[in-house]
Amino acid sequence: MKKFMVALTGLVTLATVGATVPATAVTPTTAHAATKSTYVSPSLKVNAIYTTSTTISGTATKGSKITVKATKNAKKNLASGTASKTTGKYTIKLSNKLKKDANVYVYATNAKTKAYFYRIIRVQAASTKAATTTKTTAAKTTTTTTKTTATKTSTKKSTAASFSVKTPTGTWASNTANKYSQKFVFSQKTGFNQTLYKNGKKVKTLVSYAKYSVDAKTPTFWKITYTPKGSKTSETFYMRFTSAKKFKIVNSKNQVISTKAGVAPATKWTFTKA
Repeated sequence: MKKFMVALTGLVTLATVGATVPATAVTPTTAHAATKSTYVSPSLKVNAIYTTSTTISGTATKGSKITVKATKNAKKNLASGTASKTTGKYTIKLSNKLKKDANVYVYATNAKTKAYFYRIIRVQAASTKAATTTKTTAAKTTTTTTKTTATKTSTKKSTAASFSVKTPTGTWASNTANKYSQKFVFSQKTGFNQTLYKNGKKVKTLVSYAKYSVDAKTPTFWKITYTPKGSKTSETFYMRFTSAKKFKIVNSKNQVISTKAGVAPATKWTFTKA
């Protein structure tokens, strides 16, 4: 199995030891040639789930094993199946109906490497399309004519989250602070890469070709863990998505914090998908 080549010394935060710790990476050692990663978590998309649902469907990395659990890492599955090897689509049958507002954990697992990614999905009430009508009755008097007014009724519709995030795969460009900016790249082939820029010009590659995994604490609050080359200790940072194409660097309590990136001064970083 090919190994990742990593240029990295680790993450640096402004928090003290024992305080809340997330963050970005710092100056690496030497750069190496890219190697293909087999440890990157699969992609996963899950369609809305209702109390009347008998199946769970969506798309994932082709050939991924799909499992549904009532709690994180539960030994018993509510459903299981495999994403299509040609399209990535899956539809798996539930063993029982689900209750309203219950959370279910949907996992996509690489059958070979066992790397996995999961989403927490809230079960919604069954949608109804029954129309409501109101009737007005006319009252009769001997001296006046009566008017009837139509009343309109409105029904509230339950809506899911206004956006959904699949995987961090892709290129993300940060805001500019004190003339510095960053670029994150998450790739199924080259792993996690981080580059620092000043006035738009590259300063240094902080992380390259690092294998990484994603732990979705909530649908919009994720923990990223990556392992530098030759290190037995994994590094972590946290991201909070504010839209499908934007996230902020936060700590383990989902609070926005200032962090350093290489020689760049500490600042609050926001990344937008390029």
